[in-house]
Amino acid sequence: MTLGNPDRPVGGLAVPRPAGVELRPFGRDDFADALALVRELYALDLHAAPDPHRSAFEALVNDVDATPFLAVADGEPAGLVIHRLRRRLNHATFEGWISDLVVREAFRGRGIGRSLVSAAVAEWRLRGGHVLELEVSRERTAARALYESLGFVDQGKYFEIGPVRTRGVSPVDGLEIRPIIVDDADFEAVTRLLAELGRPAPTDERLPALRRTYDQHVLREDTGSLLAILDGTPIGFVSLELRQPFFTVAPQAWIPDLIVTDAARGRHVGAALLEAAFAEAMRRGAYAVALESGHHRAVAHRLYLAAGMSDVGSFYTLAR
Repeated sequence: MTLGNPDRPVGGLAVPRPAGVELRPFGRDDFADALALVRELYALDLHAAPDPHRSAFEALVNDVDATPFLAVADGEPAGLVIHRLRRRLNHATFEGWISDLVVREAFRGRGIGRSLVSAAVAEWRLRGGHVLELEVSRERTAARALYESLGFVDQGKYFEIGPVRTRGVSPVDGLEIRPIIVDDADFEAVTRLLAELGRPAPTDERLPALRRTYDQHVLREDTGSLLAILDGTPIGFVSLELRQPFFTVAPQAWIPDLIVTDAARGRHVGAALLEAAFAEAMRRGAYAVALESGHHRAVAHRLYLAAGMSDVGSFYTLAR
């Protein structure tokens, strides 16, 4: 897809905005304003040295798969939204993710948050993503109401552990947990396991795109996904990705997928996979590990809580 040189605004630039409010993509000169906004959102030290975060901010501005927007009201930075596109295993199209949304308290009630989220939605639709996801803490009731009014649906729980720690869980006899590699056998095993979890099953038409996504995932430096093999048969998988907010020094580890085959359940394979993922996150210097889990996955929820994770909020999705 190419947008060429459109003669009218497209994507987030075409979204209506309140009177007196400018909505525009991040530029390099927005570093100080953006850092102050997210520090206010997450109650971080407003006076900490900014320089350690400058290179990550510039990487965000230069990332072709990121569309961060800044809202300026009455000449003052009033809010921001950070939207990214990310690949998911077993999907041929991008998934959108709103990682951060903040509107300063003095500017709330003017529709700025709605315009910012709408800009992210417009960018996601423009790129042809299959779903748009975000997470929100339980106490942010106004944000929840905003998302629901825009069509987002509460899909389940959001778990996090930080600092990351392991419990000393040992795999059962005969269970091997190892990194996935670029080869046909691992690709077929991971694809089959993810289809069992509910991800799209591969078709002949989609298979080349799924294989490209898989190979790229394995070769990326910010992944550490693991396969569980029992007596020579793949029976479980956990995907692990590192994501780097521009306002933290250490990355956050994210677990998009954790699956154990029905035949292997009850043998603590899930606990061993989660333990191995935590250990890999610690080795990579992650400050936390996060994951989402659907409302119906009560057994998985007990596993996450037993591993020391906290139920900190919800995740919402918007479907095409």
